[in-house]
Amino acid sequence: MNHDPLQEMESSVEPAVDGAGLNTTSPGVEATVPTAKENVVSLGESLTIQEVAGMLETLRRSLELGGTVTLNAGEVDQVDGTGIQLLCTFAKEAVNQHIEIKWGATTEKLQSAVELLGLAEVLNLSNKEAA
Repeated sequence: MNHDPLQEMESSVEPAVDGAGLNTTSPGVEATVPTAKENVVSLGESLTIQEVAGMLETLRRSLELGGTVTLNAGEVDQVDGTGIQLLCTFAKEAVNQHIEIKWGATTEKLQSAVELLGLAEVLNLSNKEAA
């Protein structure tokens, strides 16, 4: 049987145009898959209460992009509890959205702080080599 009903349907669909000239055809008909972009977030040199508000927005945008998020913490020289809390919240939200987090690089200071607080497993930093 060489008859493919989906092929007939796709070839017979003409784009519908509403009064404003917009194509209102179902998006599934001519959907294209966007290419995956690198989703890398640099945490900078300092991850303290002073930087958390700006970093929160950056991390939110990375979740909106989806896919795998790579955190680059290779320059982190200062970190406090607020910064680590932000990372934990981000990790939890990523899990809820089925988004994988990878570490591009970390520093000994960040790893030590995370381990001291017992959060290495939460952030998947338990066996990461420091930069």
